Amino acid sequence: MKDAVRITIAKSTDANRRELARLGYQPMMRGVRALLPDPRTLAGMKERDIQRVQYIWKVQAAMSNYEDKGAVLYGSSGFHVLGVDLPYALQDWEHVHILVPDGKRRPTRNGVISHHSRRETKAWGRVAGLPIPNPAQLWLQLPGATDDQMIEVGDGLLRRQRPVFKDLDAMKQSLSECAGLHGIKQARRVFPLLVPGTDSLPETSTRLKLIRGGLPCPEVNPPIITSAGPNYFIDMAYKAERIGVEYDGEYHGTEAQVRQDALRRRLLQDDGWLLVTVTKDDLKKPEQIVRSVETALLMRRGANLRAPPFRE
Repeated sequence: MKDAVRITIAKSTDANRRELARLGYQPMMRGVRALLPDPRTLAGMKERDIQRVQYIWKVQAAMSNYEDKGAVLYGSSGFHVLGVDLPYALQDWEHVHILVPDGKRRPTRNGVISHHSRRETKAWGRVAGLPIPNPAQLWLQLPGATDDQMIEVGDGLLRRQRPVFKDLDAMKQSLSECAGLHGIKQARRVFPLLVPGTDSLPETSTRLKLIRGGLPCPEVNPPIITSAGPNYFIDMAYKAERIGVEYDGEYHGTEAQVRQDALRRRLLQDDGWLLVTVTKDDLKKPEQIVRSVETALLMRRGANLRAPPFRE
């Protein structure tokens, strides 16, 4: 992917437009052309990775006009460039959102939405050469996000693989730098419900539906060593009862994945695990998910789940 996100940008004027076109530079937005990588560099990528790479090209073109003014990325644009998934309702692949300090000229180009900051704007890091502010600050810049959506995105900053923040303490420290910013109250309210080590938005959504339904919070992605030898991660688990809750996305429908899933399920069941599978359609009926998991817990524990507090 590194080669795919490298583009050469040139400012386009009436005088040089034809020459740039002759050299293969493509128009990106008003006044900016770019020499894009060979399309073959995108071959074999997943659709969402291609979408991210092409979006990064657009952002690089936009920021070529404004970074010298102290601009950094804002909200959804920062998350798309970081590669942190957002709930569908919070995504915006059509626009580039930029944060510009007060006193600086704000972008007016089509496809660019500018926001202003009374604080100094500074880059926390760079991805594909683009200035990313404190990711905790990006977390506050999601207008209209519900509490559950904020939790889903917050979990995304703490993923099991390639996390933005190594742990909750690191994220809490970064969040402390956002004191006084709009959205900080909501972020602090939902912060205790974040769980590091998740793998996807639907997994977080499933966990929240279990909690909202009155069930105890499951452990996320615990490593399970089967008696047959293989080591597996279960999306969510109640280890004392050997009950697993797993979200199956679309990729689970491939022939190779079906075979792997069948072997994995058999080996776990041989060791006494009861697995409850959740799909995208199931998330639309959370009461059914809660009922299935609660029934499994009741069967395994042989007691009223809701009376005593859950203990492992």
